Amino acid sequence: MQYDPPRPWIASYAEGVPEDLDPVSGSLVDIVAASVRDYPDAPALQFFGRTTSYRSLDEQIQRAAAALHAHGVRAGDPVAIVLPNCPQHIVAFYAILRLGAVVVEHNPLYTPRELRKQFEDHGAKHAIVWSKVVRTVQEFPRDLRVDTLISVDITKAMPWTMQLALKLPIAKAREARTALTERVSGAVSWDDVASHEPLPAAHPSPSTDDLALIQYTSGTTGNPKGASLTHRNLLSNAAQARAWVPTI
Repeated sequence: MQYDPPRPWIASYAEGVPEDLDPVSGSLVDIVAASVRDYPDAPALQFFGRTTSYRSLDEQIQRAAAALHAHGVRAGDPVAIVLPNCPQHIVAFYAILRLGAVVVEHNPLYTPRELRKQFEDHGAKHAIVWSKVVRTVQEFPRDLRVDTLISVDITKAMPWTMQLALKLPIAKAREARTALTERVSGAVSWDDVASHEPLPAAHPSPSTDDLALIQYTSGTTGNPKGASLTHRNLLSNAAQARAWVPTI
């Protein structure tokens, strides 16, 4: 005889929220593919007023994925992202997943010691990093140095008028530019990544139970710990959010 434990919290569900959800399948990559298929010209991203369509986002993802593959990223490899909120972050996230590799997220405002501690933990040999943090990663001890270090200038995703304003020879423009980007050497430019030939459509995609993300906890009660999440975990969370707020 099957025992169904009571679930009193269901009484608090809003009208229309289902008690159970169907099992998920596929991968996070499929979510982007579905949006490209159904809404190719709809806005996917907006950054300081600059809009990116789903079609354009997918093209950028495929180019970045091919570039990462050319630099040696393979399925199952951890790839560190050390970026603030910006379009390049989203492109990098899905490009890594497209290869079946594993995203490792980092707070770009971490101190060098905090960042180094997490790299010691996950051991990623590929990193996509905000230009302001590149030097920190380059100064890691030899045993932590990455094989592929990609530098991202986040101002390149801004509208051209803002990019032009940041180049004006006035104090405020210089201060803003210094806060947002830094000239670096010894790293691959994101511009090179973005201009690569797209990944062939036949390239294998990840599976539902493949590892997708290592997300570090805040470390409130101890050292941050890397929580390992599969595509199934994250797809289930997306399905829960969609069911709980059906208007999104």
